[in-house]
Amino acid sequence: MSTNTFALVLAGGAGLLAMWVHARFPSLEPAKLGRAVVHAAVAFALLKMSAMLGQGTTALATVFVFVLPALVYALLCTIWVLHHAQAALGLSR
Repeated sequence: MSTNTFALVLAGGAGLLAMWVHARFPSLEPAKLGRAVVHAAVAFALLKMSAMLGQGTTALATVFVFVLPALVYALLCTIWVLHHAQAALGLSR
């Protein structure tokens, strides 16, 4: 498996995990858009820092211990922000 294929599969799997968490635990979603945006900012900061946190460990351990959880959290926060935006525009069901 090439590096590009692995990155694509990892991102797709993280997206599926984020959608599952959103569907399975709807009570985790923040009630206000401001809190969802704060969660998103923290998630993307963690995603940026995950490469630095994993220095000194093997590449595979870094990916599954630091990058995958940060990516799932970032995508989950993206789902939350989009859900609040839909509600604000009156497009949600």
